[in-house]
Amino acid sequence: METLKEFFTPKRIIAYGLMILAFVAVALFAPHEQVGIGEYQELIELNDGALPEELSTFYGAWTLAIPALMFVFCILTHGFLEAFIWSTALVTFMRFRLDFLPAMVETQLGAMMDYDNIRMIVLYLLIGSVLAAISKGGGARAFAEIVRKKAKSSKLALVIMWIMDVFLSIDDELSAFTTGTAITPLNDGYGIPREKSAVMIRLTAVAPANLWQLGAWVVFVAVLLEQSGFAASGQGVVEYMKCVPFMFFPIIALILALLYALGIVPDIGPVKRAVKRVKEGGPIAPVASDGSTKNDASVSSTEIFTHVKPRLINFILPVVVLVGVSFLYDFDIMVGIIACLVFTFILFVAQGVCTPTEFIEDVFLGGMHDMLMLTALFAIGVNFCTQLGEMGFAEYIISITASFLSPKMFPFIVFVVFSITEFLCSFNWTLYMMALPIIVPMCGIIGANPYIAVAALICAGVWGSMGCMYSDGALVAAAATDCDAYEASSAALPYMLICEVLSAILFLVAGFIF
Repeated sequence: METLKEFFTPKRIIAYGLMILAFVAVALFAPHEQVGIGEYQELIELNDGALPEELSTFYGAWTLAIPALMFVFCILTHGFLEAFIWSTALVTFMRFRLDFLPAMVETQLGAMMDYDNIRMIVLYLLIGSVLAAISKGGGARAFAEIVRKKAKSSKLALVIMWIMDVFLSIDDELSAFTTGTAITPLNDGYGIPREKSAVMIRLTAVAPANLWQLGAWVVFVAVLLEQSGFAASGQGVVEYMKCVPFMFFPIIALILALLYALGIVPDIGPVKRAVKRVKEGGPIAPVASDGSTKNDASVSSTEIFTHVKPRLINFILPVVVLVGVSFLYDFDIMVGIIACLVFTFILFVAQGVCTPTEFIEDVFLGGMHDMLMLTALFAIGVNFCTQLGEMGFAEYIISITASFLSPKMFPFIVFVVFSITEFLCSFNWTLYMMALPIIVPMCGIIGANPYIAVAALICAGVWGSMGCMYSDGALVAAAATDCDAYEASSAALPYMLICEVLSAILFLVAGFIF
């Protein structure tokens, strides 16, 4: 058991010292809501989600300072959940002062009662159950062994990873978890460190979901484009696809990932060190931020029911059911996952892989247990992001860049500014909800090309999912490859920065050409 002396390393002392100073500074100088949490919620309900103008509070730079502090805290401690908990407490304290404890309870419950958020929480837990089923039933191991016979080199293994991610890109979580579970054991066999597998997932799981009509991100943004007046009713997807040629970030990420798989793009930074570690006889998995090392993949033989012989049908059939049922129900991955679990239960019991009780305890509940950290981080994170949104985060960011706006520079500025904020705290889809209603009319006011500007905002959100060290995309990639989250994020960052810089250059050029 770790002692307090071991926990409070010099970096952690600095991190907690900064957090304490931040609480003091907030108490002395920061603005706050003019009403308590109870009256605030009543006013929000009565005014269609907004406070009366006379009761609104302008937080200004404070909305940016807190994500910046959270980022520094993460870098110093490597503790994502710690950072979100303390930062959420800080932002709630800023808004409601001594009322912040009941306010934390109410804002957390409010965030989790949101339909989309609770759906995502349930989705993460159920995905954990699916991963456990594919793992413990020996399906992933059997698939890896068969693919290994075809994949004669580590390069081909990574190319197969790229192809699977693109093929399953209807939904980025589905793509990441399925590909990671299937190919990570294969990569392990070739001595590919887990960090490198995680980099491939980061580069290829989210990117293609933004580039074709059936991608989950496309459908979501298309609705917002209709709501913002950018597209006519029913024409959201059509207008979105006009932005795709300017989706520089996901396009570059996909190309870079393929070149990386082929060995044309070399190992850089943390991945280079990880490759050296494995070549020198070190573990496939990195040493986690808590000092522990996991040498076995979540789909390794130690996870298989002891009496089970790995069978390919225990991988192929559940995946086919998951994808097929999702397709039948308009690509609803939740319905597909539930159908997959019901089918897998019948399949396993019929084969004698496990008893009904073992399936419920070891697969269904055990898989959920493995996803608790990811789920908790997401739940706290949505509260933090929701509160920043209510404080006028997007409006403030736009206001401080207004003096730099010009039609030709607008897409570049949108991409760079929101990429910075997304790196500090990834809002993902919430960014689009906050910023699209501002960006779209501004294009008309200043005469900027709306398709490039909207593409720039979408790319900034994609960068947030792929580049932010504690985004849901980062955590999914780490879970899918059974790699420490901080190490996986650090390994991917240099490649994300390459995509970011190239994309910024292209948005600058496109703004002047089109």
